[in-house]
Amino acid sequence: MAPGAVVSEVARRNGMSPQHLFTWRRQAKREADNHPLAFTPVVVSPDTPQPNPAAGREAIIEIVVEGVVIRVPPGVDGATLARVLHALKSLR
Repeated sequence: MAPGAVVSEVARRNGMSPQHLFTWRRQAKREADNHPLAFTPVVVSPDTPQPNPAAGREAIIEIVVEGVVIRVPPGVDGATLARVLHALKSLR
């Protein structure tokens, strides 16, 4: 989203396909409701225990910000998640 940034360069630099990043940007813009958009780097920690697929649990995204943990289940509504993250950001 930075002025002058080239999406395909940013995507490749971060090990993802440009199409994936274009899709995320398009979805974010659609759901932003006139809020400024920003992306946060995602870090996969090798210290985090990986779920056992045989356990039958659904995959979730876990977001940790300053000690607050938000667990996002599959199929969560993007607008709801955006409101939760916006509320968390406003507390900082």
